[in-house]
Amino acid sequence: MLSITEIKPINQKLNPALALSLSLDDTKRMESPWLWSGFSPDINTWKLILFYNGSLEEIQKEIPFSFIPLLGNFAILFIQEKYLPAFLAYPQVLYVELSRPIYENALTGIASSCLPDYNIITGRNVNETTLTGKGTVIAILDSGVDYTHPDFRNTDGSTRILAYWDQSLPFIHNHFSINNPYNLGIIFSEEDLNQLLTGANNFSFFDSSTPTALGSASESLSPSEDNSGHGTHIAGICAGNGRVSNGKNQGVAPESSLIVVKLKNDASSVYSDYANLMMAVDFAVRFTNSLFLPLSINISYGSNDGSHTGNSLLELFMEQVSFYGKNIISVATGNEGRTRRHASLNIGSSLTKSSYKKSLSFTIAPGERSLYLEIWQVFADDFSYELLAPSGSQSFTFPATPGIYTYMIADTTIYLTINNPTPYQPFRQYFLSFSPNTSFIPSGTWTLRIMSIPTGKIVDGRLQFWLPSKDATNSATGFTTPSSDMTFTIPSTASSVISVSGYDSSLDIFASFSGQGFSNTMYTKPDLCAPAVNILSTAPGGGYTIQTGTSMASPFVAGAAALLMQYGIVQGNDPFLYGEKLKAYLWKSARALPAFSEYPNEKIGWGALCVKNTF
Repeated sequence: MLSITEIKPINQKLNPALALSLSLDDTKRMESPWLWSGFSPDINTWKLILFYNGSLEEIQKEIPFSFIPLLGNFAILFIQEKYLPAFLAYPQVLYVELSRPIYENALTGIASSCLPDYNIITGRNVNETTLTGKGTVIAILDSGVDYTHPDFRNTDGSTRILAYWDQSLPFIHNHFSINNPYNLGIIFSEEDLNQLLTGANNFSFFDSSTPTALGSASESLSPSEDNSGHGTHIAGICAGNGRVSNGKNQGVAPESSLIVVKLKNDASSVYSDYANLMMAVDFAVRFTNSLFLPLSINISYGSNDGSHTGNSLLELFMEQVSFYGKNIISVATGNEGRTRRHASLNIGSSLTKSSYKKSLSFTIAPGERSLYLEIWQVFADDFSYELLAPSGSQSFTFPATPGIYTYMIADTTIYLTINNPTPYQPFRQYFLSFSPNTSFIPSGTWTLRIMSIPTGKIVDGRLQFWLPSKDATNSATGFTTPSSDMTFTIPSTASSVISVSGYDSSLDIFASFSGQGFSNTMYTKPDLCAPAVNILSTAPGGGYTIQTGTSMASPFVAGAAALLMQYGIVQGNDPFLYGEKLKAYLWKSARALPAFSEYPNEKIGWGALCVKNTF
């Protein structure tokens, strides 16, 4: 039986997913990983992303909470749920978002990327002008790195890693020479790592006031293992020096220094979240800026949650950090190209289309315990929506008024959140969260009917639909008529970053699994493509392994950016070769792939990475 209840209107300072989560009790909230990401039920405390103006310390005099200030008026907020309504009432608080889950986008590409042919181990083709990344820093924000791997060590055995922040370890206040204002994990310095590598272990991570949950005071502490090998593989593409292979398998910038951040896994169903990533970016930028070193950041994580237009707080934060120091951020577009998690409709612009009707279907595979569907439309357009259960016998029509609603249909509770534009995004958003009343959501084909409103108008006519990324649900779940455009994941959607899709360098063809973007008269995403198929790189334990995915494409560009910054900033040829300028040089030097005649385009942007053309 269909039933409907309006819960309450949405506070305009909250993003819809957070507003929905706050309207639910703990039992219902914990049924969906997208609704409790960042929530600690044992202490009833939220970790949220905050955009603010003014002094938060003034609010702390009235309300108990803590925060980690980030660059650009962003912060990570820690607050008990009962204090949130009062906190939101202060004018300093501009907007608060859920810290959404992000997922891994899980060296044969060197020649294909037109990179220099040399060997720093044997000295072949190496001279004082050879670009090796020396004097630059590459930050790997990922699953960790095997810091003992010889390819990340100098010829004397010392580490090439300037700082290693392991967010997964319990926070400890003492000893560490690198300040950790984030109250999360442990930051190991270069000196700490060298002591671990030499076995000296003559430093203490504990004092008498420190709990011994990690072991006795005599036990040495070290970065935790890179269990997936994802981060180690990426670091090798960016910067491995090839010591294990006598230089044969060296990466793009084999003499660059490294910063490593192992992102904390906050839940068994996700790899990390937006807040942990934002803190990692903040740390890398601040740390290298304090040393006056140019920085290239690699991010090979992503999410489907959002409009994909650069308007979430994570994407806006990426824009802000580009103004601090001399840096550039490369982000993989993800592997959602063939996963059927995105659909789009474009009926064109017409103020007179009063009889438009279209059906869009999606299949929910057996065994799904939770799911969401996001719909984004231009606010000027007037559409109505109806959702039909697999049997077709039950359905409901979306209300016209923004707010939070709950429906009981086909043995499933569906929470619908409708939100109008905010100061940070101009769209109308519908967020549907599916929660089974039994063990699983009823499998089968669900149908969404989209209709024009006789008294309304259609000005833009474009609609975008997203389901969770492939890593979050059953692979058989997806739209029956998917669209491959706009399948790039957040934060590769941020305008200031270099968004990198993938291609098969052995065949010189686009990798169909790669996330795709869009191309219009204003700007294009992705920016470039790079090798992403059968890439050989470093593996935990000291050897090498082959992996495929856009996670492997982005580090080629991150390494190439380090080479350009060495040429421009370190060698003094162009002290302004970073940020948008560096990106523009990579656009200009990109080479064409045989299958494409128009550039830029939504699959490979301006073309394939080709460093030698830059010079």
